[in-house]
Amino acid sequence: MAVYKRSYRAYSGPLTNPMWRFLVLQRYAMKGIFRSRFLLIGYVGCFFLPVLAICAIYLNQNAAILAQINSKPGFLKIDGNFFMVVLQAQGSLAGLLTAFVGPSLIAPDLTNGALPLYLSRPISRTEYILGKAMVLGSLIASITLIPTLLMFVVQSSVAGYSWFSNNLFLANGILWTNLLMMALFILLGLAMSAWVRWRIVAGAMVLGVFVAGKGFAAVINAAMRTDGGYYLDLQHLLSTVAGALLHHAAEDEPIPVTAAFIAIFAVCGLLLLLIDRKLRVCEAAG
Repeated sequence: MAVYKRSYRAYSGPLTNPMWRFLVLQRYAMKGIFRSRFLLIGYVGCFFLPVLAICAIYLNQNAAILAQINSKPGFLKIDGNFFMVVLQAQGSLAGLLTAFVGPSLIAPDLTNGALPLYLSRPISRTEYILGKAMVLGSLIASITLIPTLLMFVVQSSVAGYSWFSNNLFLANGILWTNLLMMALFILLGLAMSAWVRWRIVAGAMVLGVFVAGKGFAAVINAAMRTDGGYYLDLQHLLSTVAGALLHHAAEDEPIPVTAAFIAIFAVCGLLLLLIDRKLRVCEAAG
């Protein structure tokens, strides 16, 4: 556009609140993610088990319907074990979702040199990471945290206040287990996306961390006759924490709950450090 025409005008529309500016990154990233029909079908399929579990919870206390099939109310025991099974299944799906979505969040920006363009706007490096993390966080929460809390609410509504008051610890366990799982998956997905440019390789490494960790843990425990190898098994660490919070811990659990908490926080801290270091280097290079 020629300067002499003087037809350029600065943007005069509404501005996003600086506190929520990172959500702009999430909004546009979500549009790109659901362009894949395969991913959209897989995401919808993640709700099959929660819907089935909610229906089972409702039927479990519906005497009229159960009488028609010659069954009594309470045939299904809703306790910590029930929520553990659901969380393990949904956690596995969340891991697959992270492997598919995570590699496409940061790697394209680094490959195409777009990170300096982001950071030249009124968006800090922390807001950039937070905006990308919200993409995975919203997807994972929608298939893990929200459905399991909804199951607790449905069970409380059909079983009454006495069940709610006696099992309030389940809601606390569901919340903290999901938050820990979400933090681990989000940081793992972003770290692999930041350090591995190839999407397929990054996705395979997300899954490989859990598979290789379980394998290394078994080898170390067998070779050294110790239980220390379990600290490399992220899935076991999450199960240990979830079992303690839901009052369904294994009797022969080899790892203390406190140690499992510390190990998970240490892994999350290491992943966050890797993400920040990679983006800091690219920011300085840009």
